[in-house]
Amino acid sequence: MRADRRGLFAVLAALLVLALLERPAQAHHVAGHGSSEGVRNINSLGNRGGRASTRLMLLDEFVHSSGGVGRVPATRNDLSLLGEYAPLPAFSLGASLPFTVLHERPLEAAPRTAVGLGDARAFLRWTPHADKLIHRTLTLGLSASFPTRTVRATIDPGDTWTLSPSLLFTRTYGRGYWQLLALAAGEARPAGLALDASVGAQGGARVAQDRLALGGGVLVDVRAANWCRAVGGGLDSCLTNRPGESEREVGSTRATLLAHAAWSFHPRGSLTASVQVPVTPKRDFDVGASLGIQALF
Repeated sequence: MRADRRGLFAVLAALLVLALLERPAQAHHVAGHGSSEGVRNINSLGNRGGRASTRLMLLDEFVHSSGGVGRVPATRNDLSLLGEYAPLPAFSLGASLPFTVLHERPLEAAPRTAVGLGDARAFLRWTPHADKLIHRTLTLGLSASFPTRTVRATIDPGDTWTLSPSLLFTRTYGRGYWQLLALAAGEARPAGLALDASVGAQGGARVAQDRLALGGGVLVDVRAANWCRAVGGGLDSCLTNRPGESEREVGSTRATLLAHAAWSFHPRGSLTASVQVPVTPKRDFDVGASLGIQALF
């Protein structure tokens, strides 16, 4: 147990050092992009292991960005219905569709609010030997998003597709637990292609007769590659930003601290809450939060 904990602390320290070494810069995220794929994956798990399962979840995600972060100061709220079905103990598939409210406050224009659908998401999870694993759980995942949104921002990235493979390892003890997350995120939009690599670690403990779980962690995202679209329509590898975005050159790093809680009000039901706070100058938002309720079947 002590060796496991020392390993977790070493990972957390390495992630924080990597994040803080990033040079200062003012960040400008692509309007409508929201938070990273890593944050989305963690929120959708609902403070639970990544084990394949059958469940239904109502998830509300909130993101706020000021003028110092976004090109247009805005708040964004995504209310998603997420369904997951496991035909086998080791395998599940699911999908979610968000209802989005985007409120922008341009500096030289009247505020505007856009309401409609967001991008639909689908995912697969595979947990080898799921019927035997108890305290050590390894899950491989694959998620994708599709341009179904009807909400458009003032500075809009256009139709966006993403594909994200992930790996999640969860270690549990009598009351404590920790998780390690690694994923890649490929994004395609009219300006070109991008590839992000993310690593994260979080841990916590169950209290109040195991009905309340509290924890925290850190997530680091690194822009690994960019391909910019040329005037003629072709794609060329580029170390700088894709057209229409800033502070997303190859090697740019973002780090986010995470805090989360889950209350198990029933053996198969729970309420979840989380807060995300960026700690590097390069960021997508000032603060994020999520609230969810889920039922396992």
